[in-house]
Amino acid sequence: MNKIWIGIIVISIIYGLVTGRFDALANSILALPEKGLNLVCTLVFSACFWNGIMMIMYDSGLIDKVAKALNPLLNLIMPNLKDEEARKYISSNIAANMFGLGFAATPSGLKAMKRLKMISPEDEKTASDEMVTFLILNTAGVTLIPTTVMAIRHSYGASNPTDFIIYGIIGTLLSCVSGLLLDRYYRKKALKNKR
Repeated sequence: MNKIWIGIIVISIIYGLVTGRFDALANSILALPEKGLNLVCTLVFSACFWNGIMMIMYDSGLIDKVAKALNPLLNLIMPNLKDEEARKYISSNIAANMFGLGFAATPSGLKAMKRLKMISPEDEKTASDEMVTFLILNTAGVTLIPTTVMAIRHSYGASNPTDFIIYGIIGTLLSCVSGLLLDRYYRKKALKNKR
């Protein structure tokens, strides 16, 4: 990968020299640290703000209520998962991801995966069905409020940083359903092959 990046940089410099646009290239390179710092500051401050909102939701019990509301859905998606501790962590992770708080969802996601591994009947190197399903829910889960994308759009001067939310909800819903359907399909296929 380093060779690819070095190649891109060298080609860009040579192209800038050949076309007489070296000044524009140099100005772009010199502007990158400032743009990078602005983006990082925007993301860090946004993460702090939404993490605070998440803590308020945790303290008020809203996340627990959302997690309890997700129990029927978990029964449908993971019918074999009976461990309450794992279900609690999974529900908290899904609830946090629904609010676009991936950084706040990470601790409960790691605890959920650790707990699922502890109760897994599979060997140490094999993921259980529940672990695979949870990974799909975690990576392709439905997001109602994509806070990070809103912060990035705002930092780049979007006139309405939230105008894409309905498309985001539809997109994440479709990716989640598609992932779960593929999971179910391959799980059934694996069961047929075992017989």
